[in-house]
Amino acid sequence: MTKVNLSKPVQIRLTQRSLAYWRVTFDNPPINVIGPEMVREFQEVINALEADEQVRVVVFDSAVDGYFLNHSDFIAKLEDLTSMPAGPTGLPPWPDFLVRLTRAPVVSIALIRGRATGNGSEITLACDMSFASREKAILSQWEVGVGMVPGGGPMARLPQLIGRNRALEVLLGSEDIRADQAEAYGYVNRARNADRRV
Repeated sequence: MTKVNLSKPVQIRLTQRSLAYWRVTFDNPPINVIGPEMVREFQEVINALEADEQVRVVVFDSAVDGYFLNHSDFIAKLEDLTSMPAGPTGLPPWPDFLVRLTRAPVVSIALIRGRATGNGSEITLACDMSFASREKAILSQWEVGVGMVPGGGPMARLPQLIGRNRALEVLLGSEDIRADQAEAYGYVNRARNADRRV
């Protein structure tokens, strides 16, 4: 097992469990919000994935109990995020990461053992597969509920995954969705017991 150092301070840990299997762990306590530094680290992760021809599987999880990946950091300076250059897709860095992850020639898996709201839902939708803890997982796109627009692609990805009617319910309702309901909708592949490890 090899740990790869990304930028400092590290809010995302990249561990190469083998040449073909990588683990990306979110670790920004107390609630895994995503700010400019974490967005930069996501760019480093996708650059590394695209540059390595041996990696075949990447698994995303969290070291913060009760949180997978949360919404944006509203205390961070907005200009620190908006001043970041566009990524190779021409999109801002966060949507750029999500598009590149979707296109990457690796199998991407989200293991959700906590709150995956906003950005956490968006990375879940960008992954090839997702598995949610029955006991701990909560997914949502809460933005419309506070007068915002979800910016990481869920308006395009959700309808393809769960159909237009349910996507509208998720996006416009802004409500928390537990693992079993997410599985029934097709939002995640499967709801699993929290003690099952991958």
